[in-house]
Amino acid sequence: MNHTAIDAMVDRVDDALLEYFRDKDHTCHPLDRAMEYSVLAGGKRMRPLLVLATCQELGGSLEDALPFSIALEFLHTYSLIHDDLPMMDNDDLRRGKPTNHKVFGEANAILAGDALHTEAFKVLAHAPHPNLTDAARIKIIEEFANACGRRGMVAGQVMDMEGSRRDLDLATLQLLHERKTGALILFSVRLGAYLAGANEAQMKAVTKFGRALGLLFQVVDDLLDIEGDAAQLGKTAGKDLDQNKATFPKLLGVVEARNFADGLLSDALEALTLCAPKEKLLETLAMFVRNREH
Repeated sequence: MNHTAIDAMVDRVDDALLEYFRDKDHTCHPLDRAMEYSVLAGGKRMRPLLVLATCQELGGSLEDALPFSIALEFLHTYSLIHDDLPMMDNDDLRRGKPTNHKVFGEANAILAGDALHTEAFKVLAHAPHPNLTDAARIKIIEEFANACGRRGMVAGQVMDMEGSRRDLDLATLQLLHERKTGALILFSVRLGAYLAGANEAQMKAVTKFGRALGLLFQVVDDLLDIEGDAAQLGKTAGKDLDQNKATFPKLLGVVEARNFADGLLSDALEALTLCAPKEKLLETLAMFVRNREH
C-alpha cells in the first residue's frame, strides 16, 4: 500500500486541527495558547488516522469522518499533558518540545488538558454527518466516555501508577494497557466503523483488530523506552526503568516482548481478513506500529 494515502490523511488532520484553533478567545488568552501548543506540536496522529482509515476501508466517506476524528486527538493530547505533570510522570519533553507545564505552568497545563477533554465531547456531539442518527451518535458518545473514563484510559493510568509499587502478572499488565492505551485505540477503529455504517461482521472484525493493535502499540512503546533515544522519540527515553514501571520487557524480557508484539501483529492482520477492507490502509498502520522507531 500506498503510504501517500496515509500521509495525505495526516495532512488533512493537521489542517483540521489548525483550523479549529483559528477562533481564539482573547478574554482567556493563555488557555487557547496552551491547548494549541500541545495539539499542534505534531505527533503520529494515530488515533484520528485510525478513524479515517477504518471508515474509508469499510466504504465510508473520509470527508464525513474527518470532523469526528479530531476529537480523538484532543482527548489523547489531554492525556499526554496530564501524564507529563510533576505529580504523574514528571517529564520535561514531549513531541520534541518542552512539556506543556514547563511552558505555561502546572495550573494552566491542567486546565488546558481539562478543556481539551471537554472539547472532544463537544466535537462528537456536533460534528455533521449525513447518515448518523441521534441514537447512533449517543451510542458513540457513551462508548467514548467508557473508553476514556473510570473503566478505560483513566483506570489504566491509575493501574500504571500502582504498578510501579508492585510486580504485576501478564494478565494484569495486559488489562492495564488494554485500558490505558488500548481503549482509545479500539474506540478509534470502532468510531470509523460506525461512521462507515459497518455491519455486525465488520464491526466484530475491526474490534478484534483494534484490541490487538492497542496492545501492540503499548508493547512497542515499552521496547522503545529501552531501545530508543530521546531525539527520535521526542520524549525522554528510559523513564519506565527510572520509575520502576510495569512494562512488557520488564516482565517478559526484551526478546519475548518482541515475540509477543509479533504475535499481536499477526492477530491484528488476521482480523482484517474478516472485514473485507477496500485497500490496505489499516494493514499499513499496523505494520507501522510494529516497526516504528519513535
